[in-house]
Amino acid sequence: MHEASIALSLIDVASEVLAEHGVARARALTVRVGAWSSVVPEALLAAFPACAQGTPLDGAHLSVILVPGVGECPNHGPVTLDVTRGLRCPHCGAPTPTLLQGDELELDEIELLEPNREDP
Repeated sequence: MHEASIALSLIDVASEVLAEHGVARARALTVRVGAWSSVVPEALLAAFPACAQGTPLDGAHLSVILVPGVGECPNHGPVTLDVTRGLRCPHCGAPTPTLLQGDELELDEIELLEPNREDP
């Protein structure tokens, strides 16, 4: 389960953002996970609370936005891909080797707790 190491990396990045803004803690963070990123969102959500213990993200809520895979079909242009069918156009079956989106893993948003303010 490499999602634990991904959660730790997200916590490192988010902690740097908190330090840059002079904030001790975050209430929530949102990540964008592509369908072709090889990340299992459920495993990331399960790993995050344990990885966040004792960090500025302890108790923060993690949200995942799933990003569908979009490939460039030579016949139909951009098409939404089905992971179970591989990199093939869902309309004509042509190979779609160019992935336009769906392989991302991005920290999208961090909701900061104001300094000296308790979490409700």
